[in-house]
Amino acid sequence: MVFLALIIIMIVAFGGSLYVRTLLTRRAIFKVMDIFYQHHALGMKGAKSRHELGLNHPDFLQRMMKPRDYKQYALEILINRGIITVIEGGRMYMVEEKLDQELRPKNDNPLLHGRS
Repeated sequence: MVFLALIIIMIVAFGGSLYVRTLLTRRAIFKVMDIFYQHHALGMKGAKSRHELGLNHPDFLQRMMKPRDYKQYALEILINRGIITVIEGGRMYMVEEKLDQELRPKNDNPLLHGRS
């Protein structure tokens, strides 16, 4: 009986950790997209490097001292889906036409589109 309860608790804990990771990754995807909007990196002419966008890989000490940052993982997801394109020199830009409906920003926020 105790063994069965322990197994159930382990399964729930594992499922919960996967759910939390999914939520944090989804939130990071929107943060990365906001960074591209804020830097006007929406076409080849507006392409920016990781350093210009503030999306550098954290060094060892930063990884040890801060909680996990999911932005690097989110950036890779967006690159793999073709939403962010990498051109020569490692510069990147976002292709708005490839955004899914669920990832498309709301029209009521003018800061996302660079209009103020």
